[in-house]
Amino acid sequence: MQQAKAMRRLGLTIAAALAIVGALASRAVAAPDLAAYVNPFNGTRAGAPNFGTGGGAGNTFPGPVVPFGMIQWGPDTSPSSDNAGGGYAYDDSRIRGFSLRRLSGAGCENEGDVPFLPTTKLITRSPVDPLSTEFDSSFLPPFSHRDEAATPGFYRVGLNPGTRDRIGAELTATTRAGIGRFAYPATHTASVLINATGSRTGDSGGSVHVDRAGREVTGSASSGGFCFEPNKYRIYFVARFNRPFTAYGTWTRQLLLPGSTSAQDSAPTNPSAMSGHGPTAQTGAYVTFDTTKHRLLEARIGISFVSVASARRNLEAEAGGHDFASVRVRARRAWDRALGKIQVAGGSAADRRTFYTMLYHALVAPSTFSDVDRRYMGMDGRVHTAVGYTQYADFSGWDVYRTQMPLLGLIAPRRASDFVRSLLADQRESGWLPKWSVANGQTDVMTGDPADPTIASIWALGGRRFNTRVAVAAMVKGATRSGRSPNAGYVERQAVDDYQRLGYVPHEKDANVATEGVDAYRRAMLAPYDANADRAWGSAGTTLEYATDDFAVARVAAAAGDKAACRKFLARSGNWRNVFDTSIRYVRPRLASGPFVDPYDPNANDPASSQGFAEGDGAQYTWMVPQDPATLFRALGGRRTAAARLDYFFQQLNSGFNSPHAFLGNEPNSNAAWLYDWVGQPYKTQAVVRRAILTLFNSSPGGNPGNDDLGQMSAWYVFGALGLYPPVPGTGVLALGSPLFPRATIRFPGGHLTIRAHGAGRGAPFVRRLRIDGRRSRKPWLWFGRVTHGGTLAFELGKKPNRRWGRGRSAAPPSFSPRNSGACRANEPGDRR
Repeated sequence: MQQAKAMRRLGLTIAAALAIVGALASRAVAAPDLAAYVNPFNGTRAGAPNFGTGGGAGNTFPGPVVPFGMIQWGPDTSPSSDNAGGGYAYDDSRIRGFSLRRLSGAGCENEGDVPFLPTTKLITRSPVDPLSTEFDSSFLPPFSHRDEAATPGFYRVGLNPGTRDRIGAELTATTRAGIGRFAYPATHTASVLINATGSRTGDSGGSVHVDRAGREVTGSASSGGFCFEPNKYRIYFVARFNRPFTAYGTWTRQLLLPGSTSAQDSAPTNPSAMSGHGPTAQTGAYVTFDTTKHRLLEARIGISFVSVASARRNLEAEAGGHDFASVRVRARRAWDRALGKIQVAGGSAADRRTFYTMLYHALVAPSTFSDVDRRYMGMDGRVHTAVGYTQYADFSGWDVYRTQMPLLGLIAPRRASDFVRSLLADQRESGWLPKWSVANGQTDVMTGDPADPTIASIWALGGRRFNTRVAVAAMVKGATRSGRSPNAGYVERQAVDDYQRLGYVPHEKDANVATEGVDAYRRAMLAPYDANADRAWGSAGTTLEYATDDFAVARVAAAAGDKAACRKFLARSGNWRNVFDTSIRYVRPRLASGPFVDPYDPNANDPASSQGFAEGDGAQYTWMVPQDPATLFRALGGRRTAAARLDYFFQQLNSGFNSPHAFLGNEPNSNAAWLYDWVGQPYKTQAVVRRAILTLFNSSPGGNPGNDDLGQMSAWYVFGALGLYPPVPGTGVLALGSPLFPRATIRFPGGHLTIRAHGAGRGAPFVRRLRIDGRRSRKPWLWFGRVTHGGTLAFELGKKPNRRWGRGRSAAPPSFSPRNSGACRANEPGDRR
């Protein structure tokens, strides 16, 4: 009863603070409470079958985070791995701890560093499982969704709900720090366990130090091993408590040392992404408190990738002088500002919840990596200073270049420019642009050279606070030179010498050769790393990626005024044709000697169809020529034939790979639904996109069609609901669908783009008419430069398609073949910047 009263008092205190801050804010500008629409539990339960590409859940997490925060802490659960990438599975029943970091939406287990676990158990033995990174199962408390809640920047849960041992846990966060409040029952054994080596992929080392006088526990953890890669990172933490310790101690493996103030451990092997099992360091600390009179305990936590001292500075700067309630309010306001970049009105409350939940997940990554003093640990293992910008990390390149990075270029161009500067800093320190970076570690996860279209799209869509000449130099190096980085042995473009010599990646350089599918790739990655350094995941698919990447290099070269480089890489952007088999009119893996791989059936629903492709097959990858759809359609037999094939393709929306149909729960098909705009049938884009956003997405825990991949899939929904999409990396082309909401406003730095949709509704996806700034338009696309300083798109929508609107060839969006000299112009038509 006393515990319940204490929690009620805490709730009243927070409510009062929220009311005061809200009242003050209302005197200035009445910002809408858009965070109220967000469900942070979205993506924590499988929303699709497990197709073998990271599970069927979104792999997100419900814990508190601010936009692009360094600290992303929250609950980790047991026993299942249904949502392994996020650490928290909605159908689990026990809490493993509250860890400080994770990669939201990633397809492999990751991070989950330094879990904290409140307990009332008497600490008489080491609390960790001898065979894993986790706490022993006897320490894991049950939880219930009836005693749990989450909103942006805040999470609470009752441990041991409905019992006398219930512990109320509440968490909130800043960019680099967090505060936890724990309400214990009246006991002399209220403890917090700090598992310094509790990372999900294991730890090669860790340390803890207990400072009884300062009421602090500090330490570090060294982990890595993301998706079976040899990357490494070291995270430092400071945990400061508001109550004196009545007891404390440390453990190393199964040895518990009461009264000990320091411990460390190391493991001789690299961490591996095997559910935390296998060789790993094991060390941690516990601190105990007397809660017989005062039930509430507060822990303030700061983190850094530089040092314990830097973690302490981060804590002092961001949470040192603020109480829990005010930090929670500040986090909420940060989300309202970020979500307010796009405001939608009308439609159903359920659709608004889905929209802002997806926008929320699109604004979590990349994560801040530099400290409050702007220092960060570089990819060369040295401390650097981010002068004039913020350094970011955790770029899910292969995923996010398609949709999330263009979205952030549009609505947060200054921050997106810092993303580019961060990638260029990574290249300067490690020698190469990242493909899929984790903290300050390179990895060879996925394929292609996605930093190129990331940089190009951010430039094209508004993020221009970086040096394009420096960018071109880095991009050209990666596109023309072979070599490995001293950072994790990383290779930017596998088989780049073969690609330059042949114009395609030969199938002999496929990591899957003589094997099948994703599992084979993972087995290959477990082999000695040198054996796979120059092997790409999917020879034909990688060729398509490189062709898109080359187009992106050409676009940035054009922006930098380097016409020679632009012409060279524009020519290379046509290399996709070298793996297009004209006899069957599909993309197909090809041998170095010239012949295509045989046997091969791109439409077979079996593993043979995915030979030569990463997480997809020939039927799905054939559409992945975003820079030049017009030439692709001619190769397919013309616009009418292409449209018929798209019709068959979209008979199923999320069929997994090894299928002749669409796999919208994964990235290679991101642009496919918008291709009808090029074949004169934009009403089918309107229908397919509307069907996808209404049937594959919702705000529930299972409301995602697959892994969110650090915001990529959520960003795809956001564009689909707005009725526009950036289909061509490195350009300002915006393809048009149809808006879900009657009104939307996108806030650019130079003005607001207003989207009005008369007649909008779930069952009215078809564009009847369109006016752009009052002028009638029959084209299902526009240049971003035309609206960068604001404008109005006025749609008239209906339940029946207007088959004549956007039908003519002249209405189609532009395609950029190697002969399109316009691709090397520095500025696009209508660009007023």
